[in-house]
Amino acid sequence: MDPFDPPVSIVLALWAPSPSSHGLSLVEGPDGVHDVIGSVVDGVTDAPDGSGRIGLAQWLTAARPLSRVSAVLPSPAGGTGTWGILPDIEEGVVLEGAPGRVLLVPEDSGTSVTWHAEPLAGPLPPLDAAHARRQVHAATEEAIEALVGLDLARERPEMADALNDLLTTVMDPRLIPPWLERRDRELLERSLRLAGMCELALDDDGAATTALQAQRRAGVLRPLLAVARHGAAAATEWWAR
Repeated sequence: MDPFDPPVSIVLALWAPSPSSHGLSLVEGPDGVHDVIGSVVDGVTDAPDGSGRIGLAQWLTAARPLSRVSAVLPSPAGGTGTWGILPDIEEGVVLEGAPGRVLLVPEDSGTSVTWHAEPLAGPLPPLDAAHARRQVHAATEEAIEALVGLDLARERPEMADALNDLLTTVMDPRLIPPWLERRDRELLERSLRLAGMCELALDDDGAATTALQAQRRAGVLRPLLAVARHGAAAATEWWAR
């Protein structure tokens, strides 16, 4: 996950609550129209040709009015099965509305994305942004201390530079809908920074000279990555008023 090129599920969750061609263009980007395929839920995914595949814009229109939207970014270290609801996925968007409770899971399809729609048996527990803020703040301090303690950048100055860049970079303001509260935007950015720090260190095999060091690094950073992913998802949670 490039911290400031956020997962497509984050962008869709941010813009889905309000019908907007501008928001849809940000989700889909310049590479092509997204479509939805999968389980038929109250006829929402019935395409005219019987393929079960329709455009994302049409699917969202049929799914309104929405009562709740949230990205989900499960992490193995965070206990994906805690809720007993989500399948084994890296990311997705939960929507509650006309079709009931649905999970949209993105899959790269050439230069575009296909979203697989799956009904959810039960409600997703509230993600609690206030609690996530406290967790992300504490986890960020812990991650910085851990990276210093593990001395990952001692012989890799390029990693030190990349980590420093993460601490000052902000998310592209064009991706942020105007109705997102400032505190939620801050939580999203801080969570993405934390995730970026953890992933950068975990993905850099050259920073671990032995299997024991790599295991130690993963043991420290993967739980913090789980906190970051949960925080990013919590920042997108929206409820109809």
